[in-house]
Amino acid sequence: MKRYYFSLILMTAIFAELITSCEKAETAVGMTISGTLEFSERYDDEITKVEVVIREPAGEGFPGSAYKKVTLASGTYFNGGFSLELPAKVDDKYLDSHFFDEEFPTTIKITDKKVKTGAFSFSTTNMDETKESQIPTTGGFVVHRGIVYPLIYAKSDDKSVTEAMFLYADRKCSIIGSMTVYDELTAFTIEKTLAYSVHLKRGWNVLYVTQTEFMEKSDKQVRRDEFSTNPVSGLKWYVHWDFY
Repeated sequence: MKRYYFSLILMTAIFAELITSCEKAETAVGMTISGTLEFSERYDDEITKVEVVIREPAGEGFPGSAYKKVTLASGTYFNGGFSLELPAKVDDKYLDSHFFDEEFPTTIKITDKKVKTGAFSFSTTNMDETKESQIPTTGGFVVHRGIVYPLIYAKSDDKSVTEAMFLYADRKCSIIGSMTVYDELTAFTIEKTLAYSVHLKRGWNVLYVTQTEFMEKSDKQVRRDEFSTNPVSGLKWYVHWDFY
């Protein structure tokens, strides 16, 4: 099948529009991530660790577009394998709170209209943040030599692609139900069903997003996208461009 490009940023935005909050849980839950990289022989001589990195504004005295790197979690990569521990608590400044005025269809069961969540991605690197690896610059910036390869945790078959998103939530939350949306194009209509079976706990969660191949039906194309926290087997770790 043709693999439709699966934008993690886009899927996060779609999901964020429907997340609502429930009552707070007492404790946050961390998560340990271990895996083996597919096609690792291509990268064993290039990368040394896997990490989760956040960018935040560099602060006063720097241009408005300047960012500094904050490492949320890091683990050693060796011979194709890696493991790292995600922290039980993520600072609120890295989470988003969403408020909604619009009415959602009654087919979507929601409870409240705010929750703080964050979707975080993984990458591999050989970056050594020491003085020996720094590149001299002007203006107070610190630049490090190194390479960065984005990772995805995914699988595909003849009809669908499933990708895992790693979400942090500041409280328990459930979203259940489905809705159908339409995109009216000149030659045909795209009909997409969004189905949700999501139960977030406070702390880290894995959200599996399955995107089906378009099917031709009369004068429209039909697709179904499923969002679920129910475990999906068979996913593997890839450098992004090795999968898509």
